[in-house]
Amino acid sequence: MDPVTIGLALAGAKKLVESAVDLKDAMHGIDHLLSTQEAKPPKKKKPKTRMQQVLRMRSGDQDYDDETSISSVANDVLEAKQQEAALKSLQQEINRKWGDGTWESITEERAKRIAAKAAKKKKAKEADMAFWDKATHVAVEAGKLIAVLAAAVGGAIAIWMNRCTGGDC
Repeated sequence: MDPVTIGLALAGAKKLVESAVDLKDAMHGIDHLLSTQEAKPPKKKKPKTRMQQVLRMRSGDQDYDDETSISSVANDVLEAKQQEAALKSLQQEINRKWGDGTWESITEERAKRIAAKAAKKKKAKEADMAFWDKATHVAVEAGKLIAVLAAAVGGAIAIWMNRCTGGDC
């Protein structure tokens, strides 16, 4: 994510921590912050921040799309460190307001919810596969039934066409 989005998420999370009456009020903002931190940043074509511009100018890089340029790598590392520092600050503020171990409780609960969501998604996928397996089985069996009925009707037509209609049977 870009630094502006992360900065806004951090500011919102800090504001929630300051004004929240209980931990439940702050969970949504913190979850958004953590999910933006884990999200992969989109490929950048133009520098969006002053830091990116300064790094590009000082390193002499010409191409914005090159992920291996020194300015691109330096920018990614510095952004990650800024995010880490901001998250650490939020962690300290939450622990200060609600007591030591609160942040760890938040991260543990989030991990449990992510695991539960993944398990639910896996179970839904398995149910979907079971449905399509059953639908395929029913379609195959219906095809077999149609083939048997077609053979029976074909045999009946062949017998009817070769029936004895005259006196020389």
